[in-house]
Amino acid sequence: MIKKTGHAPGNVKLARIMPPILFAVLALCLSSCIKSSSDKDAGNIEISDIAVSDSVIANQLIERSESFFKEAGAKSEELDAFLLEALDLAERRNLIRQEISIYNTVGKRFRNRSQYGEALKYHHRALKLAQSINDAALLADIYNQIGVVYRRIDDNSLALDMHFKALKLAEEVNDTFNISVSMNSIGNVNFNLERYHTAIEYLLRSMHLSEVTRNETGLAINHNNIGECLLRLGQADSALVHFFTSLEYNTKTGNRMGQSICYNSIGAAYIAKGEYDVAESYLERALEINRTMSDLMQVAMSLGKIGELHLITGNNEEALSYLTESFEIASSIGSRFQAEESARLLSSFFENKGNYKRSLEYFKIATQFKDSILNEKNMNHLNTIGAMMEVEAQRDRIQQLNEETLQQQEVLIRQRLMLFIVIIALVVIVATASVLVFRHRLRAKYADLRHQHKLLRSQLNPHFIFNALSAIQVYVLEHDTEKSTRFLTDFAKLMRMVLKLSHYDYILLRDEQEILRYYLSLQQLRFMTPFDYDLVIDPALDFNSVLVPPMITQPFVENAVEHGIMDLHEKGVLNIRFKKVNTQMIIEIEDNGIGINNSMQMKSEKPRSHESMATKLTKERLEVIRNDSGGKVGLEVIDKKDVNPFDHGTLVRIILPLVSQDSVKNASHG
Repeated sequence: MIKKTGHAPGNVKLARIMPPILFAVLALCLSSCIKSSSDKDAGNIEISDIAVSDSVIANQLIERSESFFKEAGAKSEELDAFLLEALDLAERRNLIRQEISIYNTVGKRFRNRSQYGEALKYHHRALKLAQSINDAALLADIYNQIGVVYRRIDDNSLALDMHFKALKLAEEVNDTFNISVSMNSIGNVNFNLERYHTAIEYLLRSMHLSEVTRNETGLAINHNNIGECLLRLGQADSALVHFFTSLEYNTKTGNRMGQSICYNSIGAAYIAKGEYDVAESYLERALEINRTMSDLMQVAMSLGKIGELHLITGNNEEALSYLTESFEIASSIGSRFQAEESARLLSSFFENKGNYKRSLEYFKIATQFKDSILNEKNMNHLNTIGAMMEVEAQRDRIQQLNEETLQQQEVLIRQRLMLFIVIIALVVIVATASVLVFRHRLRAKYADLRHQHKLLRSQLNPHFIFNALSAIQVYVLEHDTEKSTRFLTDFAKLMRMVLKLSHYDYILLRDEQEILRYYLSLQQLRFMTPFDYDLVIDPALDFNSVLVPPMITQPFVENAVEHGIMDLHEKGVLNIRFKKVNTQMIIEIEDNGIGINNSMQMKSEKPRSHESMATKLTKERLEVIRNDSGGKVGLEVIDKKDVNPFDHGTLVRIILPLVSQDSVKNASHG
């Protein structure tokens, strides 16, 4: 059994946001089932026997798709053959409700696989069709689905907007079920925003409607969510009342997942009360259910909660056993959230034991998982924004086409005389040619600026910034004031120079040299065995007057460090040379790393990184320089082993026309 210690219950972090989210998912699944059923009933009483027969076939295809999707799991496609056949039938027979059901189904599948941009595309298609038939109940359901997508990407303001729209429509037609779902969703958004009193108000209203409609699943969900809010407000006893009530409903309906969630919530409440033995018994029950259901993600979460409880109470051996198993399971199934949490707790465990080496190892693992989660979240957010912009662009194009059609009709009506028609045609041709020429000139003028902006965004890899901040944190934890102060100073100087010089077409060679020195000094501090570098400028090049495109060498210097020297089992050496040859400047970046061929082979086994894009943008940028100056440009990347089998490393050679301050007016002089 667990013994009580002096740890304050307020410091316990076992209570997470997962229970209300899982209950919300159950509510939405129930919503889609009921709405699908109502759609079928509506289709059966619409029009002729042929239409009824077609709608029944379409519904059967949708049901077969759902069964196949559940059986196939991750291998199944979102828009499978059954749905494609049903969609073709629905489009040919004008079965709008079946089309809406198909698009909503595909949207939910993309959402559950975290492809939120694609999910929004299909939900918006369903929304457009529902608007065409002005079905308030369908619109309310679709707005709730869209709101869930925004809630998943933490865009709570848009999520609230969607759920309030759904609530208003549902209230207009007295759709009790969608009113309840909307209020529950609004409560969950307020829970995420830590507005717990407001969340409780909406959850109570949703629970009242569930009581009226005798929706026991809805009652279980709302009671648990209200309990979570009360627990966050420090009212553990009141929270327990709702948790036990939710458990009764889940037991009555045979919902094993719901029971597991309730046991975890009850355990968290007893932890808040400081009754650790009781908390352990309920957390163990949740673990037992999860093991029975073979839900490895839930098993990993339960193990993590119990391990953290043992860590709090000083049961170190038990804590290590549970946390290690949780980390191993989470890592094996790719659950990065739980893997990051377990690694963080293991780091704390080894820190308390005085094993700082193991603590640092798990801290780095936790940081890697956290960075991966953050990157995926950012990509999901960008994909969602892209989908929204695409939908808006489609609407604008349709509106623009309609306006152009009306204008053409008006022009045709006014064209009475052939001479007038010819004059108008000439005017249109001249105007079009002028616009095309003007647009061509604008594109040429701003092409270089776009390439520079793209290249700047690709320069300082977010992973470098994350690694730099992590390195600073390590130095602070190790009380290495000198290194952390030096790292912060160089990092600030580098950021300031990049922001200062990035908007110029050319900068002084002296500034390019200074940027590289700051960047490489930061990279050296990150290595346990620092590499050596040498930066040589040809005496024939006056670095106070010769100009270069800003940060032209940085992507290749970063590639040399991150993908050449970092994987080397000996001390790395990096040489950067600026040479003058006739009217050209040649820049060489040479390292003794593993070589470009080995690096590309290693990267082919991983997702494509930003370096290949940086190389592509550099080539495009050199092409713009060649067009502007008329001089020779070039980019060569050579694996030194291809030249000498006994050598290793990479040589990058950049050829640029020699430019001075007199030939470029808007270069940097500072």
